[in-house]
Parts: sequence; C-alpha cells; structure tokens
Amino acid sequence: MKLKKLERAVMVAGLFVLGGCGVQTYPAEKVRESIQEICRKEYGIENVQVKIAGRTVGVFLPVKKLFVTDFKEALLSGAGKITELDNFLQPSPEALNQVEDTLFSISRVLLSTDLNLQFYVLQATDVEKTGLSLVLTGFVDDIKRVRLWDISRDEYRKRVLHELKLNRAVIWNKPIRNFFQDLGKAKSIEDLKNFFPRSLTPEEFKSLFLVDLKKASPELIHWNVGELRSIPVEPTKVLVYAPVKVEYKPELLPAGTIQISPGTALEYFFVVNFSTDKPKIIKIIPLFFLDEAGKIQKVSMPKEFEIDKDMESWETEFHLAEIHLGEFLAEQLTRRTQNLLYTDERIQNTFESIRSNFRYHKENPDHFFSFELDVKLRTPSPWAGAAPTALHEDVLYLLNLVSREFVTILRSYRFSDFEFLQLNFTFDPVSRILGREELELFRRNKADLQGILTGVPL
Repeated sequence: MKLKKLERAVMVAGLFVLGGCGVQTYPAEKVRESIQEICRKEYGIENVQVKIAGRTVGVFLPVKKLFVTDFKEALLSGAGKITELDNFLQPSPEALNQVEDTLFSISRVLLSTDLNLQFYVLQATDVEKTGLSLVLTGFVDDIKRVRLWDISRDEYRKRVLHELKLNRAVIWNKPIRNFFQDLGKAKSIEDLKNFFPRSLTPEEFKSLFLVDLKKASPELIHWNVGELRSIPVEPTKVLVYAPVKVEYKPELLPAGTIQISPGTALEYFFVVNFSTDKPKIIKIIPLFFLDEAGKIQKVSMPKEFEIDKDMESWETEFHLAEIHLGEFLAEQLTRRTQNLLYTDERIQNTFESIRSNFRYHKENPDHFFSFELDVKLRTPSPWAGAAPTALHEDVLYLLNLVSREFVTILRSYRFSDFEFLQLNFTFDPVSRILGREELELFRRNKADLQGILTGVPL
C-alpha cells in the first residue's frame, strides 16, 4: 500500500538538496561534529547521533512523536475507527520539520567535505511511545546530480529508499535511560521507587551505584549513558547492557558522597520486566567491584562467555552497516518495479497477486543480480487452468517491464559490477539467465526478451 502521508517525508529528501551550498569545507575528521553542530545551532535539534561505517554516514534523530495518531489509544478504542492506514500513519508536523532540517544539515556537510562518502542514512525514531522509525537512505552522487539537473527531482525522490521499522531496542532501553536521567535529579531513594517492584535500601543502592544520596547534590553528578544493547531473555523480560560514565567535580561534593573518581566508566546488566503497563527493573548486575584499595575492578567472566563478541548480535537503537551500491540498487529496483507493476492496468487485470524482489549476489565470484517472482492468477483469466511459464505472453509482458526498468536504472548509475541477471520463478523450475551483452542488446531494442529467453535472435 502506498502511504501518501509518509511520501511527504520522503519528498523532503528531494527538497533538501537545494540547500547544499558547497562553499564551506568540512574536514573529514569533523564530519560527525559538523552535522551535530548545524542541527543544534541552526535548528535547535539536540541529541542527534552520527556514525560512519566505511563510506556510509548515518544519523539518528530521536523525536518525541513521529505520527499524529496515538497508536495505543487508537488500538484500544477499537480497530473499527481506523478507516484508512494512510491517515493512521500521518507523520506529525514537528517530526517532519525535524526530518527536513536534519536532511538540510546532512546535505551541507556531504556536499562540501573531503571525506569520500557514498551513502547517507537518516533514522527518525519515536523514542517516547512507539519505537517506530522512519528510515531514509540515499546515494550521495544522486544529490549532486539533481543539483546539476542531471536527474529530475521526481527521479531523485524515487531513488531515496524509505521504510518504516519497529525499533524494539528503543522501547526496551527506555526504562534504563529514564532511570539514569532521574538518578541525576534524585534527592532520595524514594524518588526512584517507580522503577522497581520494591524500594532499594540505602545499602543496596550504595553498593550498586557507589553514591550516598543522603549526601549528594543530584545536580552535581552526571550519569552519561553510552550505547545500550538489549536482548529478550523471556517473553516479557529483557536484558539490557548499560555502559555509564560518572562525571562530577570533587570540590563541590561533601567527603564520602561518592566512592569513585570523576570520569569512571561503569558497566551494568539490567533485567527489565515488561509484563505490566509500567516496566520494572527487577535485577541489577554490576560488572565491576571495589577492591581493597577502593579501586574499580572488572568482574572476571568465564572464558566461554565472550561478552564483547556475544553482544555484537544484541539490538541497539541505532545500528549502522556500510551500504554497497549493488545491494542499494537491488533494494531500489525491488521498490520501483513493485510500484510499476502495481500501477500497470494490464498487470492488475491479469494477476491477483505478485510477489517479487531483486537481490545482488556479491558472495559469488561472478557478481550477479537475481529476480524472484511468484504470481497468482485472477479468475477467469486467458490462460486459466494452464500452468504459468516464463514464456507465456502475460508473464513476458511483466518481465519486459521489469527488465526495462533494470537496464535503465543500472545504466543511469553506470553500474557494471555484475555478469548476468538470473530470473527465478516459483511456477517454473527452470531459471533463465540474461547476460550483460544480451541485456545491452535488449536496452538498445536490438533483441526482444522472448528471443533471448528462447535463444532465437530478433
């Protein structure tokens, strides 16, 4: 289904490219700080995270409300009131403005830096309630080309990948982030009681967090939470890993308030129970202890438990992997051809359902693309009762549309790191191979698809 309200957020990506002036140069080592600084100083957007993986830059934008609709309230009030998904998924004006401003910030840096970046990813995530994320992914050269009118703005918008995801880690980590936020304000243990099924004793609290709240002035101690990682351990329980750095000025605190030096890094495991409306922290496991000299020591883990490696598979709020052009093109081709088939009248009159996707296979020595196709016929149809094959006229019509889009897009990107396109069908056990030379002849209208598939020249 085409979500018209979400399209507006994607259109922003087509508008922001005109904002890149290309005058000021942002050094490679300052790319992260530059994006954050523009967001903060010019648009008042705080807490933006920036990561770089290879030639991909990623920006995490936390928003308070991604959509206008309150999902929980709408679902509890009855599904009958949700008449159109497009209206249900209407982005909030505040979120759209922040997305647009962040894209402007990214474009300014990308268009005037000496760091050779190829892709950008913007993840706007509702961190307050739903954990839903709107993810925009684009190719940096497309920004440059649309500014030079080498491609149209409409074509540029089609090239920006957009998807809606559920960010479970945001929901799972929220009780821990809120706890440390409130800990920086707490004047007594009673101020933190809502996070636990029972109140901690002063002794328990001090042994876990090394702070005497009776002596502490909360605003003088800052708990800087690092990247949280989480994993479900039971249907309603989640294990959260939390690295925390404690900052304070010793001269401002009474003696004996805190047992560690400023800047000390602490690590914890938290077990959070989500079985009720208000999640509760039911267990805290510090990964450190104080030795006899009062110094922090890490807890020794069994050799078979390699914590750093094991946690690589845990979920994070913002995971960025390097994007490669082949995979990006396969995803773009999947989206574009699905939309093409959805809007084609003959296709809609012939097929009841179509499932299709492109993949780029870089693991094979001969890099190649594959196109997977599964169709269900409408009834009655011109060939009802007959098994569909790749050579039937309606399937050939569909394959012609898809293949034309394939050769057009790849030529536009000047992408040549592949040897062939493999056509795979659930209704036909025989895969078809279209070599690069054959595809070029097809693009130039020097060969027709049926002739290529049957081995008969035009």
